[in-house]
Amino acid sequence: MAAGQERANHKKPDLVLQSTVAADKLHGVYPQRQTDLYMQRIKIPGGRIQWQQWQVIAQLQERFSPGTPVHLTTRQDIELHNLRLDDTVKVQQILVDAGFSVYGACGDSLRNITVCPGCGFCKDGRDVFDISEMVKNYLQSRPAILNLPRKFKISFSGCRQSCAKPYLNDIGFIAVSEEHFEVVVGGSLGPVPALGIKAYEQLPVSDIFALCCAAVEMFVEYGDRKNRIKARFRHVREKLGNDAFLSELDKRFRGAKNKEPRSELNLLTKTNSDFKLLHRLNIPDGDIIAKHILLLADLCRPCGIESRINFEHGIELYGLEPLKLPESLKAFENASIITCCPGNRSCPYGLINCQLTASMIRDALADDKRFNNVRINISGCPNNCAHSAAAAIGLVGLKREKEECVQLYIGGGEGKNQNLAQKGGVENVKNITPVFFSK
Repeated sequence: MAAGQERANHKKPDLVLQSTVAADKLHGVYPQRQTDLYMQRIKIPGGRIQWQQWQVIAQLQERFSPGTPVHLTTRQDIELHNLRLDDTVKVQQILVDAGFSVYGACGDSLRNITVCPGCGFCKDGRDVFDISEMVKNYLQSRPAILNLPRKFKISFSGCRQSCAKPYLNDIGFIAVSEEHFEVVVGGSLGPVPALGIKAYEQLPVSDIFALCCAAVEMFVEYGDRKNRIKARFRHVREKLGNDAFLSELDKRFRGAKNKEPRSELNLLTKTNSDFKLLHRLNIPDGDIIAKHILLLADLCRPCGIESRINFEHGIELYGLEPLKLPESLKAFENASIITCCPGNRSCPYGLINCQLTASMIRDALADDKRFNNVRINISGCPNNCAHSAAAAIGLVGLKREKEECVQLYIGGGEGKNQNLAQKGGVENVKNITPVFFSK
């Protein structure tokens, strides 16, 4: 399907987009801080990507943004940076022809629905990928999805470990049996972070469409359209109060059950796969060059390897038999797990250079085993795009007398539970390395 056809199929005749800017954002194009340069975001449902698609991504990078790495996001998306606006149409055409989707990658829309990267392979979990795809397709067919006050985020976790970070989403589904989900609603971070609250402990799988439609339509009616800072679904919760919010959502849900179709999937398949995690590649800053992408594609092609993008700039490789990595990819296995947003490298809101900060920390911790497997999240501004305010160790960019500084956060539950991180001190970025070694 061509890019223009993809847009046409989702565009309702009575809900025409009001501007080219809105249309571009709805299809994943966002202006960078550099004049006349743009980012194209690509939705990767559940982070699942085939070797042929890796090849297409590498080819696009080499043709349209040579010298600029491909970026893996915290929402299982892929981004191409430093594109000319005229090239974004060509890029979208190639992407759609290769089976990718850009619709809803940015803008006030349903964003990429995230799924725990081990879904289908985790021995204790349920396979929730198919139901996530059903929800995406169903909601994107609804007229209300083109009239949202702001973005709307959904995640699916296959077990109670909640690896898909339900407490950071507008709706987070956690599989608790083959027939039921636990449901968390109304979470987001931003400058004043607030994690979600539990709405249902045993939601039948068959009722999932009704709940999603009730939540979206409630958001359309109650969401703030004048102040974007207060426009997320969790701000509706804060405005009404938790009890009134849950009561209103449940009332709408019960009404929707009488008119919305029931899910075609009534039971969640219990994982029964011999596939196991073979390698986890921690890509520094989420930035990977075409050479490494092509190596990855060649590695996956003959071996039946499943590759998944996770939430921490990583790529997880699953398979049946041991897999030997080429040396240039093997180096990523021992890299620190540091998640950061683009920061002031390309984002108009970025206050610090997240990549430089991450590099300083990475170098300082290279030989310090105390930080093995510890997650560090770095956000370039208080919008918290790298989930710093819910991180085990988080840094948020600030400006203090023209100096680049960070607000420290410690002890968060990473969106898997209701634990927000606690604020520490404010430190100059230049002094950040000694701060870690003093704790």
